[in-house]
Amino acid sequence: MKIMTCNIRFSSMGHDTGPRFWKNRRECCFSAIEKCDPDVICLQECHNDQLADFKARFVGFDWVHGNSFASVQYPENAVFYRRGLYENCGVGAWQLSETPHIPGSTSWGTECVRMVNWVLLQGPRGLVRVVNTHFDHISQLARDNAARMINEDAAAWDPALVQILTGDLNCDPENTAMKALVSAGWVDTMPEDETFRPTFHEFIGTAWQGDLGICGKGRMDYVYVRGVTPRRNARIVYDHDGDVYPSDHFFVFAEIEEA
Repeated sequence: MKIMTCNIRFSSMGHDTGPRFWKNRRECCFSAIEKCDPDVICLQECHNDQLADFKARFVGFDWVHGNSFASVQYPENAVFYRRGLYENCGVGAWQLSETPHIPGSTSWGTECVRMVNWVLLQGPRGLVRVVNTHFDHISQLARDNAARMINEDAAAWDPALVQILTGDLNCDPENTAMKALVSAGWVDTMPEDETFRPTFHEFIGTAWQGDLGICGKGRMDYVYVRGVTPRRNARIVYDHDGDVYPSDHFFVFAEIEEA
């Protein structure tokens, strides 16, 4: 499976003007993804207009998403998968909160509603479960509990099932939340010498030298695997067009194959 995780940055951020405005960077975003030719595209920070744009562009893909709120459609964590290559065998969505089945619920001091979407795909090499999420950027307690909930959820499935965890986890690999994921059997697909390379960059690119404080050293975006030991072949996608970047995050691409 060729898979990408892409925090595409909300389209409605009021201070995103010029090259940061979604309509001005949309083509750059699509191009960066298409060059990698993924079979599965996992999005975070997806708004309705962006979802419509992705549907129109990636016509050979089907998609699933959950809703952060009960009252409005808010397609967080959309997952696109190549039609004809993968068959949808089940989906689910739940909140990263103490009341995971109540849309819009928050806990542990989160600033935003955070959730998990998953899809079970039947493909050329059998079943694969793709789990897509976005951890909170403020609360460490929320990140720790998010990791705990994801581990508990993953453990409920057949241990032989290949599961892939993608997302903007808002912390680096030394964070306690990340260590909890690894302790539960999740394996990072990023090569060890790339482990701490920043993926968040505030539309500056590789020149970014900011301070993420409690979030760590700059690595936020991940493709993790359990149920098989993967080759650590993931790479950060640095594509941009001059001062136009696809997002304020670099995307991550991985090809899931057994080591």
